[in-house]
Amino acid sequence: MAEDVLVIGAGPGGLASAYYLEQAGISYRVIDRADVIASTWSGLYPSLRLNTTRFYSHLPGQRFPLHYGMFPTGRQFHAYLERYARSNGFNIHLGVTVDRACEEDGGWRVLTSEGPAWYRAVISATGRFCKPCAPTFPGVDEFRGQILHACDYLGPEPFTGKRVMVVGNGPSGVDIAAELGGVAARPVLLSQRTGVVLRQRYPWGLPKHVWMMISDALPDAIGQPLMDKIESLKFENLDKIGLKVPRTEEESSAAGGTRGYELIEAAKAGRVKSVDGPDHFEPDAVVLTDGSREVVDVVIMATGYLPALFNYLDLDVDCNRDGWPVRVDEHPGDVTSGKRAVKGYPGLYLVGTYYQGKGALYNMGVEGRQAVEEIQQRLATMQPEPAGEF
Repeated sequence: MAEDVLVIGAGPGGLASAYYLEQAGISYRVIDRADVIASTWSGLYPSLRLNTTRFYSHLPGQRFPLHYGMFPTGRQFHAYLERYARSNGFNIHLGVTVDRACEEDGGWRVLTSEGPAWYRAVISATGRFCKPCAPTFPGVDEFRGQILHACDYLGPEPFTGKRVMVVGNGPSGVDIAAELGGVAARPVLLSQRTGVVLRQRYPWGLPKHVWMMISDALPDAIGQPLMDKIESLKFENLDKIGLKVPRTEEESSAAGGTRGYELIEAAKAGRVKSVDGPDHFEPDAVVLTDGSREVVDVVIMATGYLPALFNYLDLDVDCNRDGWPVRVDEHPGDVTSGKRAVKGYPGLYLVGTYYQGKGALYNMGVEGRQAVEEIQQRLATMQPEPAGEF
């Protein structure tokens, strides 16, 4: 007999879900198509550091070691996830692919490389960081240089002395451009569609999350204005050192809250130069939206990710503004609302969908707990496993 719940994905969202399933005494099975725990985090560039602090980025039941510091590195976080899975003894099966999942007899019949099985509920925790999004441009097929996504950037060494353009000014784009400014042909071109917003890691001397904890302890009439002020703090006059800043009407679509001073230092030293976004490619160059032409050897697309809903979850449902299936009780356009169950598909739950607030890693723990609470209610009313097969 199969376990009650199948968790698809052994990253932070899947591990948080497994933790709460263990706590609830619900039998479960975690599967992942990769051969390592949290494969997205296993191959990230060495200099990556979390944008969120140690206070909120750990998973339930186990904090970070003190030597990780205030903002753990990506490598530290992956080591933590491996240790977290091992110390909790989760029922995880790696190298397992899912071919098909469909509703059957009030539950879900799932066909994997391990064979078919019926589950009372399925948690999709395949995440929001393992399906790279790379825009296409005219002429890109004729470009003779190298094009790669930021997820394939593993460090600066292969780009020593090369002419590099980084497209996108989110956290990864800013990190990579600043790092490459030390080894690539100068300047590294930071191609920006909108302007960059840079914030301090320690506004008024403390991390943002410490201010959150202080605000939570204060009356709303004091705490909320305090957080509004903290959220408004940013490095000013970036345009004077050659970095593109968002126009007022672009504020909502600009890269939000990238933290750190490194890009400012690189721009001041002439190691990074802000340019417009790409319009089209030529065999040896990128032509920008302002008509300028930049000869480059490498283009790194730091252009983000899409929800990782694979073919087995190719559902006929409406999606919200972030590309996720609309959930039960979710209000249109509000990705923070609603339960974890997918609307119209009882027994299917999404974990790892929301990025804002206290950060994606904190939210994954919250969503895992919410999904398990809903599953507990579901199991209390379900019938025994049917005998049907595909």
